[in-house]
Amino acid sequence: MNSFLSLLFFLFAIAAGEDIASDRVALLALRSAVGGRSLLWNLTHTTPCSWSGVFCKGNRVTMLRFPGVGFSGTLPLGLGNLTQLKTLSLRFNALNGTIPSDFANLVNLRNLYLHDNFFSGEIPDFVFNLKNLMTLNLGSNNFSGEISPKFNNLTRLSMLFLENNHFIGSIPDINVPPLQHFNVSNNLLNGSIPERFSRLDKSAFSRNSLCGKPLQPCPGTEGGKKKLSGGAIAGIVIGSLFGVLLVLLILLLLCRKKRGISDSNDVAPTKPVEVVAPLEKSGNDSENDASDSNLAVAATKVDGKSLVFYGNMSKPFDLEELLRASAEMLGKGTFGTTYKATVDTGMNVVVKRLRDVTAPENEFKEKIEQVGKMAHENLVPLKGYYFSWDEKLFVYDYMPMGSLFTLLHANSGAGRIPLNWETRSAIALGAARGIAYLHSHGPAFAHGNIKSSNILLTESCEAHVSDFGLAYLALPTSTPNHVEEEMLKVLQLALECTAQYPDKRPSMDVVARRIEEICNSSIEKEGVSQQYYSVDLDALQA
Repeated sequence: MNSFLSLLFFLFAIAAGEDIASDRVALLALRSAVGGRSLLWNLTHTTPCSWSGVFCKGNRVTMLRFPGVGFSGTLPLGLGNLTQLKTLSLRFNALNGTIPSDFANLVNLRNLYLHDNFFSGEIPDFVFNLKNLMTLNLGSNNFSGEISPKFNNLTRLSMLFLENNHFIGSIPDINVPPLQHFNVSNNLLNGSIPERFSRLDKSAFSRNSLCGKPLQPCPGTEGGKKKLSGGAIAGIVIGSLFGVLLVLLILLLLCRKKRGISDSNDVAPTKPVEVVAPLEKSGNDSENDASDSNLAVAATKVDGKSLVFYGNMSKPFDLEELLRASAEMLGKGTFGTTYKATVDTGMNVVVKRLRDVTAPENEFKEKIEQVGKMAHENLVPLKGYYFSWDEKLFVYDYMPMGSLFTLLHANSGAGRIPLNWETRSAIALGAARGIAYLHSHGPAFAHGNIKSSNILLTESCEAHVSDFGLAYLALPTSTPNHVEEEMLKVLQLALECTAQYPDKRPSMDVVARRIEEICNSSIEKEGVSQQYYSVDLDALQA
């Protein structure tokens, strides 16, 4: 019955022509087919532009946003009649089936968000004719087949997300200049990664059978490279044998020299020490020093302590590898200094060196065990930690896009492309889900330091909350300036200044007067506080 109604709506839309009335018919067909009655649209309105999730310009529908509204079933024919549509977001629903064929008519479409549904089948060819597409997110569905080289037809494409599907075959060489964000992780792909994508983080290709930068090198193949001649192979073997003999000779000489020194010193052996990294250059504590350096600096470590890793994964590296890794300072925060470290295998990790840890070792380990068990798709998982009396290190996965703070403020010059609402709302939702997961484990797991620099992003701009659990291990050295009441007053004033209607906003002389009142109130409170403090000192001196 629903399919029959959808067809009637579609036929009526064609007869009505390309106007707001035909747009309305297409939307009603969508609502009827996928259970959209929860949208609570007022169907008495002639125009759909007042309906929730529907946005218009020039008396035509230009944007539809229905993320997480409970849609289910298959999309009907009819949406293709929305020929002025530029953004379509149906993410986080339960839609299935294939992409309707009349999507070929959406020639003005720029942003298509279908991720986190149950769509299946191959990507239809008509998608590659949507020449205005800039963002295409098909992640977390059941799409299959090969990734088509026809993506090269989409010359304006800047974001392509195909992760968490069932794509097979190799990655085609997609040479679209604007394409900066690309993710095909967790599919069934094989072969080598095109050089075009070698600069991306390895997380964009993980959980496939791929090789080449940024993953491990591909094994040599007879078809792609010339085979070595017999003489070259013989030369390599002879050179290798000579090198081995040379190394053995050097080791023998060193052993004899060491034995001679040992025999001449009649001294009892001391307890061995190992080197660990304070992770900063001596005398250089500048936050702006982001140049590469080695992590290993003079310090001692005893008792045979080592890195402790979480999860079922095999040990990816040891403490010694971490110490000799090249490092780049990412910044300093409330709880310590953060570095990006690249170990010998090419793996990038984040190392946080904690300061002002107040908990003793047994309490530290007990709490960090609880933090290590926190597993959620919107949290930055703790990979491992190191604890000694003078060094406390946390190791995390590296997030290639950095923090939300960087994304919002790093490029403020000419030509800056601001974040669209889809990306902003998705980041906010992801962060909220991560924090909600923490709160579900009780008040002891409250974050305590939420800010934009602690919201880290993947290549596909998925939000991951970091630094959770640190508030109970490392406390800030300075007491925060307790001014919440004044801050709330300023926030309230700012909200009044952004009222929808100008006549509802306060005039600037009123704004200036109220800010002056807030400042005077703060100064008066500070003076009273200082007065009490002075009196207490006088009493102590007496």
